[in-house]
Amino acid sequence: MPFKSIFFFVATLLPLALPAQFFLNGQAVVLNDTCYRLTPAVNNAVGSIWNPDKINLNQSFDVAVRLFLGCKDADGADGIVFGFQPLSTSIGTTGGGIGFANIVPSLGIEIDTHYNSDFGDPTFDHLTVIRNGNVNHNSGNALAGPVQANANNPNIEDCNYHDLRVNWNAPMQQLQVFFDCQLRLTYTGDIVNQIFGGDPLVFWGFTSATGGLNNIHEVCFTYTSFLDQLEDVTICPGGQYPLLARGGTSYRWSPTEGLSNPDIPNPIASPEATTTYVVEILDNCNRLFYDEITITVGGDSLVVNLGEDGVLCEGTARTLDVGAPGARYLWSTGDVTPALQVVSPGAYAVTVNWTNPYCVSADEIVLESKPQPVAALGPDTLLCEEQTLLLQVAFPEATYRWQDGSPVDSFLVRREGVYSVEVTNVCGTAYDAIAVGFENCREVYFPTAFSPNDDGINDLFGPLHGGDVQSVNVFRIFDRWGGMLFEWKGGEGAPAWNGKRQGKLLPAGVYVYVADVTFRDGHHAQFSGEVTLIK
Repeated sequence: MPFKSIFFFVATLLPLALPAQFFLNGQAVVLNDTCYRLTPAVNNAVGSIWNPDKINLNQSFDVAVRLFLGCKDADGADGIVFGFQPLSTSIGTTGGGIGFANIVPSLGIEIDTHYNSDFGDPTFDHLTVIRNGNVNHNSGNALAGPVQANANNPNIEDCNYHDLRVNWNAPMQQLQVFFDCQLRLTYTGDIVNQIFGGDPLVFWGFTSATGGLNNIHEVCFTYTSFLDQLEDVTICPGGQYPLLARGGTSYRWSPTEGLSNPDIPNPIASPEATTTYVVEILDNCNRLFYDEITITVGGDSLVVNLGEDGVLCEGTARTLDVGAPGARYLWSTGDVTPALQVVSPGAYAVTVNWTNPYCVSADEIVLESKPQPVAALGPDTLLCEEQTLLLQVAFPEATYRWQDGSPVDSFLVRREGVYSVEVTNVCGTAYDAIAVGFENCREVYFPTAFSPNDDGINDLFGPLHGGDVQSVNVFRIFDRWGGMLFEWKGGEGAPAWNGKRQGKLLPAGVYVYVADVTFRDGHHAQFSGEVTLIK
């Protein structure tokens, strides 16, 4: 099995507070939680980041980063060095030394993007394992290389991020350098004694520099055993512990007993007895890495229980209470209180660490949003005789109870009365009621006489109604011999005859009318009769 330290970083790459874990020098700046810009694209710039904690080269390590080496090719410079040295965390100089020149003792992996003929550089962008900060390939300090960095492309200043992986196998004293998923350099040697005089403790970091030419230089951490954050843990009987692996494309945990899902990066482990879990991780270069963590089960049985997944009703709050006095708490929201009031749906997790070191436990609850029930039947209403009214209160995931006990989501009203409904879901019950009345909607009146003498009283003859008539489709007036004197075939306004034909007032007498109307309830009817014209 490869080195144990690999697992601890890969399996627990929580969002790293990287800015706090590195000293920044020169023009180096933090870009985000995992990335740094070492130099901007300006001449004579220098930038470096060094971790303040020395590592032990008698132990194996694994480092994977992504490097951005700028967008300028022929006029770009100078590159990045991944280095080890015991001297200081504020090292870095400008120019072709790439911020690592003349550091003694030191070991560096040089990613050089500028051709310096004085240094014996090849014309392509190259990798070299160097010692004592000497980037001159003619000096005898090149332990491995130079070789073309990318096996398929001589230029790596191409506006793309490139994968760099460095493995050190301490028992075999072998250093391997991978670039863009391909093994490019291998060096075997007693680094501790031959370079560092027997002292295995060194600082590690990245340096970069520009001179008369420049480029942007950035480094982003994928994973590294140096920043390992997980240690073997002890949990209470019945407790849970969240595992976390990152930096891979697929994951496989074993044994599977006690794991919520062995094929995801972050299963919940709840072993019944002390168990060592091994994770197999496939990275983006299709390389397998393994490591293990031992979870010891011991102490008192103190289990966090937030309850079953449930519902958070709209407009309400819910208090999640750990119920574990005398402990330390960490919620997924960042809160550190024993009780958490939530007002939004979602997943909420808590990890509880009792002061007793044998008790670490965790739980999660998912709260689904549910709306408050609504029962809205509308305002009281009057219907026309023979009309019906469909009352509907369809509401998702609810039950219903109408005034007659029926449990459906709608009710058809056919007669006068008061109708009510109760709508119930997990969030409560809503109630509404409506009064429904009925009336005759087909009332129309045709006067028996009118006097078109322009006195403003009964000057016109036509159908009269209180709003029951929706439209008059046809209205005709005939004399006693059947001659049509007036005709209306719908349109704007109200049909009315003024007693005239072709502008002349007709003599007093009896006339016949016929009408075709549509009432507001949609009913269609015809009417006919006599009207007396009075002068």
